[in-house]
Amino acid sequence: MNRQKALTQIASVVILATVVTGCTRFEKRTQASGEFDYQNVELKDKFDHGDIPQIEQRSVFDIKPLTEDQQTLGLMGEDVDVRPPAQLMPVLEGVILDSGKSQTKVWFNTFKADNDHSKKVEDLVLQFLAYKNATPTIQSESPIIIDSGLVKSERTYGSLSKSTVLEEGLYQLKIATAPDNHSVSLTVDVQSYQEKNDDYQVQNTLQARAKRNVEIRFINEMLQFANIKQQLEAIQATDNSPLPIKLGFDDNHQTAWIVDAEFLETWAKLPSLLNLMSFKLVDSDKNLGYFLARFVEQDTEYWQENKLNPITLEGGEYFIQLGELVGGDTSITWLDEDKKPLTNQQVTELYLSITDNVRSVILDKDSQTKPL
Repeated sequence: MNRQKALTQIASVVILATVVTGCTRFEKRTQASGEFDYQNVELKDKFDHGDIPQIEQRSVFDIKPLTEDQQTLGLMGEDVDVRPPAQLMPVLEGVILDSGKSQTKVWFNTFKADNDHSKKVEDLVLQFLAYKNATPTIQSESPIIIDSGLVKSERTYGSLSKSTVLEEGLYQLKIATAPDNHSVSLTVDVQSYQEKNDDYQVQNTLQARAKRNVEIRFINEMLQFANIKQQLEAIQATDNSPLPIKLGFDDNHQTAWIVDAEFLETWAKLPSLLNLMSFKLVDSDKNLGYFLARFVEQDTEYWQENKLNPITLEGGEYFIQLGELVGGDTSITWLDEDKKPLTNQQVTELYLSITDNVRSVILDKDSQTKPL
């Protein structure tokens, strides 16, 4: 019994130590570990040689002076930023970082020959700056040079103990088309920058690696904005098209609906179809990919008004499980309230119920291009 109590106490100490360790604030994460007492020590003129022969004792040490770069770029003690170099996150296809070290430049390489490449990148930059509430100024049209105006960003770190980082910067952005007329470069040159964590002013020299880190973080945030914008536009473009549904089998060889669309599009459009079929949503979980809906029985008049074949399921709750298939299709599996698959006949009848409303429209438009 005493042994168990001791183990419990040890476990509690380990958990408490882990929690305390996880509460490190932002400014500590930018610093090297340990104390900085070495900054306040006195130079000794005698060397304590210990067991080393007396000849090793000396009063003069050969300490080389700091180089010009060290004096310009170096920081002392707790001001030294030990975070790893920022890396480009190419969330958009075809975006690469230029290998040159003298400036921070990225290339956009996915444009078609008949597009106005530089105009697309310019529009992206201006849309991003508008999103950041900045007031840009176009300094030149050939090449395109844009002064960003003040760009502000706010980030929050930590869970138990939160730390808020505020960034303010002025950037000059240059857009140029490559000689092959298929690639466009965007060069980012930060003009001024301040970073503050709560009441702590993070020191920054805005030269060499420190400057490049700031510029790459700006590019990453802009690419993230572009990626989200691209996804929203793709969803909006398909909002008015019906789901291309077929009857088939899922990866477990169960009778299922097969949608010729990706998971996100199916997830966004399916609720309106379920509602039309008299399934009222009760719960959903996007991560697990399911809807829980209650089927409400309707009279003949309802089905006729909505151009559906009557659904003869018993009233109650049903799970509609979505799954991603190889090739980008999405499967829809129908389960009862105990998560047992509906019979093949029931799944088929549910599919046939939407024939007039959805499937015939798809066939008319030749949207069902993938055979079973």
